[in-house]
Amino acid sequence: MRTLDSKTDLMQRTSGVAVRAKISTALVLGLLFTLVLAGAGCKKETATEAIETDANGYLCTNCGAKFYTSRNEFLGSKCPKCGQYSLVEVVGYMCEKDHHITIRPRVSGPEGAAICEICGAHLTNAMVLPHEKDLIAWGATKIEGQPAP
Repeated sequence: MRTLDSKTDLMQRTSGVAVRAKISTALVLGLLFTLVLAGAGCKKETATEAIETDANGYLCTNCGAKFYTSRNEFLGSKCPKCGQYSLVEVVGYMCEKDHHITIRPRVSGPEGAAICEICGAHLTNAMVLPHEKDLIAWGATKIEGQPAP
């Protein structure tokens, strides 16, 4: 009987060491994971990048003229080219497949579904604010606007 107790004691001691080793491993892995996340936290998040821009883009729905202003300046609805009140703000839609930004007026509903100009993919949940370089590539001309109040 004494032998059986010794085996039981040995198994309990061994399993206790194994449990402590597993806990130590889990703690080390948890610490490493936390450090990796902390390091990743220094980068800008995709959502934050999507709403930050250095310019505001506009399209005249009457004559097709494209304009942009600096970040803190805005245009009204009157087109500087044709004089009609048909100027609308534009937004970009980023295609995950080819990373092309399709720039167009902000429209909601089924008629507002954005499609990539390059590959033809439907761009859902892909809205971004275009930057000055994107608006220039789109063909927009810089114009002075009114400062934000």
